[in-house]
Amino acid sequence: MSLLDLIPAPLRMWLVFGLLAALVAGSAGATWWVASPRIELQTQRADRVEQDLDRERDLTALQARVLEAQQGQFERMAAVELSMQQLGQTIQRNASAHNRALEELKRNDKAITDYLAQPVPAGLGLLYARPETTDPAAYVAPPTVQPGAVHPPGPRAAAGE
Repeated sequence: MSLLDLIPAPLRMWLVFGLLAALVAGSAGATWWVASPRIELQTQRADRVEQDLDRERDLTALQARVLEAQQGQFERMAAVELSMQQLGQTIQRNASAHNRALEELKRNDKAITDYLAQPVPAGLGLLYARPETTDPAAYVAPPTVQPGAVHPPGPRAAAGE
């Protein structure tokens, strides 16, 4: 006779179900006890990964803003460079014009110096003569200068002209 024969059959069935339930509960508890730290560890890892992902998104957004700002600066620098080139061309044109004008002045300077070195013709000098008076009523304005009153430059005129 065995120990199980002493236990009545309906109670034996409850005992087997109880032992089975205890075995299942024990297995579940052992599994939970073993798996719980791993689940917690995986939860922490997932949280860290989410935080890292958020930081990377923020960093990517910051880099995008920096790149946009740099692009704007490059565009402004290109505009400044274009303006500088245009100013350089304008300066070059002005310098060429000034050089041409200076060369013309140098060419004409000799002719003008020679003309101005000649004595003033008497007829021209008399056109601008004023009466010697201190009385404002007696002053008469000289007649207007006629076109062609000034002789063109040429050889020295006779002293009587």
